[in-house]
Amino acid sequence: MNREQRVIEREVFIAAPPEAVFKFLIDAQLMTHWLGSFQQLDPQPGGIFQVEVSPGNIARGEYTEVVPFRRVAFTWGWNSLRPDLAALRPGTSLVEIELEPQDDGTRLRLRHSRLPDELRPIHGERWSAYLNRLMIFFKDRAREARSP
Repeated sequence: MNREQRVIEREVFIAAPPEAVFKFLIDAQLMTHWLGSFQQLDPQPGGIFQVEVSPGNIARGEYTEVVPFRRVAFTWGWNSLRPDLAALRPGTSLVEIELEPQDDGTRLRLRHSRLPDELRPIHGERWSAYLNRLMIFFKDRAREARSP
């Protein structure tokens, strides 16, 4: 199997500078606005990355790279009662997020690699939804800042 076939890539524009977006990738309280309901994060290489994405489905891994305002990478797998998710053991796959200043905001690129074929569709769908939440959060924030 071609390694590239096991990759999901998503890209969104966020109406906020990379410094603001970056905080939402490393701060547990801020992450709740776009991903999961409970997080345990230690954003440094080797530090824990754990997010309860939905009740009983916990994504777990560790940060592999944290470059302020530019890049965050962490391993990803599941502690889950769902057999399909549980097949992707914690730390098995890799999520890489790049932040690039663009116009008056940030181009966010997400790449999730080393996924089993059967889990690519659900991960692709969910990453699209989560990134959309993050994008909308900042869009709403900008709108509130402009209104009297």
